Amino acid sequence: MKIRMVFDDWRNSKGKSVYGTEHELSYGDFHSGTIFEGEIDIDAESEEELKEAMEKGFVPVFYLIGLEEKT
Repeated sequence: MKIRMVFDDWRNSKGKSVYGTEHELSYGDFHSGTIFEGEIDIDAESEEELKEAMEKGFVPVFYLIGLEEKT
């Protein structure tokens, strides 16, 4: 399923925003509001569940726990 992801914020390990601190992470492409194209691998039932919830106005929120190289 193709998706568009909106970058929200940089947070520390305790979940607190680091915006406005000594950490200068928001000066490149990774700042609030940046949109990235992507894809998630889910089955048809999960895709329908996600679409239905979003049509009702709910917004799913994800965070990354690891990265993989493109192949």
